[in-house]
Amino acid sequence: MSEITINDIAKEAGVGKSTVSRVINGSGYVSSETRKKIEKVMEENNYFPSAVARSLSKQESDTIGLIIPEANNPFFGEILSGVSQSIDENDLTLILCNTANEIEKDFRSLQVMLRQRSKGLIFTPAGNYNKKQFKKLNNLIEKINCPIVLLDRSIEGFTTDGVYSDNFTSSYLATEALIKAGHSRIGIIQGDLSLSIGRERLAGYKKALEAYGLEINDHYIVPGNFDADTTYNLMIDLLNSEAELPTAFFISNNLSCIGFLRAVFEKNLKIPEDIAFVVFDKVAGQELFNMKYSYVERDVRKMGKKAMELLLKRFEHPDKPYEKVIIDSKLKLLGSELYI
Repeated sequence: MSEITINDIAKEAGVGKSTVSRVINGSGYVSSETRKKIEKVMEENNYFPSAVARSLSKQESDTIGLIIPEANNPFFGEILSGVSQSIDENDLTLILCNTANEIEKDFRSLQVMLRQRSKGLIFTPAGNYNKKQFKKLNNLIEKINCPIVLLDRSIEGFTTDGVYSDNFTSSYLATEALIKAGHSRIGIIQGDLSLSIGRERLAGYKKALEAYGLEINDHYIVPGNFDADTTYNLMIDLLNSEAELPTAFFISNNLSCIGFLRAVFEKNLKIPEDIAFVVFDKVAGQELFNMKYSYVERDVRKMGKKAMELLLKRFEHPDKPYEKVIIDSKLKLLGSELYI
């Protein structure tokens, strides 16, 4: 079977060759509907022209790709700040894609990076990949053929440079702070367990309870997914139930904490008098409004800068051993953990 050409793509999509070229090169106006139609045809035919163009022209892009799963999460806003600072200092160009925690959008974003001939990529995956998805991921990454740094979330079976947090230890210490404050009935708003960070934070919580001889009560484990609305609905159900409630919670991320607080305030409960908590990552605006909420503090901007540092080192030394960097966290205990 002969290799598909740009003319074949244009014919199948029902457009002119010049329109396909504009989509490939990211130049000139193409309507959203036509662009999606062309991209769909390209994907169905496994057509990745920029890889061919790179091999023919020997030109290298100055573009760095950043793929994040939650544009609405202040955590990734800080990541962007750290990455952007390094981008500017090194006279590079940034392309940002948001996947909304959808694996199919991971693939779409990677295809964008391929067409743009990205020089390097910083990537926070949307979730765990099944066998078929992992194969597709590897195929795309091989075609992109540029250095990649994973950020915050790892991919099982995929080895590359990465910047992470110690989710287990930080969650253990946060739960321990609640225990030391005097709580014995401690719940958790867990995160998405399809992600390693969700599993690690749950494991840290459980380990702390075990270390202090406290029971792990399944009723106290709220099955969240790092989302505010989900947490709100689950907490309302729990607060409306007649079961004995925890006196404190470890909350697995800042977005979940927003849902938790909505439910707590709707029920006219006071923090920490009626219910206490420690959250993983700072709640947006808490300093501005003088909200004394205890949290696990990470130097998030440093994580973004470190990811760029690893990329730059990989450009200079492509054959050096892969690096796994763990950015330290610390507890900021401001009062919401207290037992009153």
